[in-house]
Amino acid sequence: MKIPRITYLFYDGIGLGIKDSKINPFTRYAHSFLSALGGKSPEQELPAGWEVIPTDASLGIKGRPQSATGQTALWTGVNAPQMMECHVMGFPGPKLKALLHEYSIIKKFQDNGLSATLLNAYTESYFKKIKKQPKFQSASTHIQKASGSPLLTLDDLENGKAMFMDYTHEILHKFVPSLAKRFPVQDAQERGQDFARMAWNYQLVVHEFFVTDKAGHAQSWETAQWCIETIEKFLTGLVKEMNPKEELLIITSDHGNMEDLSVKTHTTNHVPTFVWGKYAKKATQQIKQLTDIAPFLYELMGIKIVLPSY
Repeated sequence: MKIPRITYLFYDGIGLGIKDSKINPFTRYAHSFLSALGGKSPEQELPAGWEVIPTDASLGIKGRPQSATGQTALWTGVNAPQMMECHVMGFPGPKLKALLHEYSIIKKFQDNGLSATLLNAYTESYFKKIKKQPKFQSASTHIQKASGSPLLTLDDLENGKAMFMDYTHEILHKFVPSLAKRFPVQDAQERGQDFARMAWNYQLVVHEFFVTDKAGHAQSWETAQWCIETIEKFLTGLVKEMNPKEELLIITSDHGNMEDLSVKTHTTNHVPTFVWGKYAKKATQQIKQLTDIAPFLYELMGIKIVLPSY
């Protein structure tokens, strides 16, 4: 079996919601790739072989799924909620951090001679923050640092070797207005094509987008609309540049949230796992819950690993 190149996109806080434009921005604003989150059938312009897998984020634990345990499960394949005996919100604490550093998917790829990276670029202010308060490091940053590779910087972004979280730099300007001249607003579709070309240098690239979760907690229709339109444009460019015979695109989330703006909290809805390209059909047969994704990718790449069970 020829191994594929894998693009693994993570959108924080998006679940499979009902078709209701009064509460679900995906019903109102999604027109292609994200239609399924609004209870709609995908539009005809989606690429052949585009699949959506309803994926269990609860992992056998009652209550609303949360970010720390959900993301740990996604990027290790270990049932973190079962290990913690609860869903843990926010940033990983000591136990989850230890799990991420031992079973990081980026680390496991690199340990097996496969190139892998977290493609997010971070600002200098972020590096200062986590140096002063390490507890505010996300699960995604831990999987990169566990591999021994550094987090990517704005220099990498400027040199076309990384992507900021928001793709277009619009949120970057809000975070750090002084960077607007250095990093002008970009077209989301063109950034999707840029991302695909960056990914060609690796067997696995991971990227995190978290404004979706922020929009859900804020119950912000304006931000939700921006997220949906930006992501769909980005994905249009991405798949245009990818080769589905050699590459696999996988997109998922850690818990529901933005699909129901009638509440500020996370939801218990299944999350979507979108797959397209090489071995997408195989993914639909093997992925049922968050912990299935990493083992599925290991199998594709011929990585032998024994994960702890709880």
